[in-house]
Amino acid sequence: MSYLPLFGQLPEAPVSGSGSAMGNTWISLRSNEASLLNPAALGYSRLYWVGVHHENRFLLKELGESSIGVTIPVTPGSFGISLSHFGYNAFSRIKAGVGYGMHLGKRFVAGVGLSFTRLQIIGEYRNDNAYLIEGGIHYLPTDKLVVGFYLFNPTHSKFDNLADIPVLMGVGLTYLISDRIQLVSQLDDDTQREPAFRFGMEYFTSKGIAFRIGYSTVSPEGITVGVGLPVKTFHVDFGLSHNQYLGFTPKLSISYLFTKKS
Repeated sequence: MSYLPLFGQLPEAPVSGSGSAMGNTWISLRSNEASLLNPAALGYSRLYWVGVHHENRFLLKELGESSIGVTIPVTPGSFGISLSHFGYNAFSRIKAGVGYGMHLGKRFVAGVGLSFTRLQIIGEYRNDNAYLIEGGIHYLPTDKLVVGFYLFNPTHSKFDNLADIPVLMGVGLTYLISDRIQLVSQLDDDTQREPAFRFGMEYFTSKGIAFRIGYSTVSPEGITVGVGLPVKTFHVDFGLSHNQYLGFTPKLSISYLFTKKS
């Protein structure tokens, strides 16, 4: 069936923010956007945050995906809430999730998440629902290095006879060369395609503008570039990936961090 390859896209939510421009990495990043995918990153959040994201895969409106996420700090840790929609009126996937992350001592951060996903297909196919769990861990051997681990759908949940949902696991590394430069790499594998290696780099200017570049070996992703811009009290991230056969995929994220001043 033509819709099955859509579930090979990693994972069941868009990679927004900085990660989309650095090879679509997310496992070891310590950002609010990354917490929408790896709940371990929620353990770093101590302020309220809200962000929206949209991507138009290969410039096809039928493959558009939009999402919104909120981070709510508590004691200890933080909660994250997300909602995303993929597809169009003939085929769509809606996902709502909640996660929680917290510090486990000085060097470990861990998180878990639960999500509800609804698959809708017109015609002779019926709609179906699935409940998914995920979890992640960050280990910080030094202040400049993060080792991340992520596991998605270990219970092998699926949409009955409509489609399988992959089981995914991966590891990632983030290394801060300086206050302005960081390198990130990631290896992930699922039950529907070959292992993917991703890597990227981010450079911050003195004015807080971020330039990013990355690459993913998994098809149909490839080369990624992007820029992050602080706009008054908001932060805007733009990413672009290119596949030699399918074309460009633009991605845009806008987020707001509720600081004590605001």
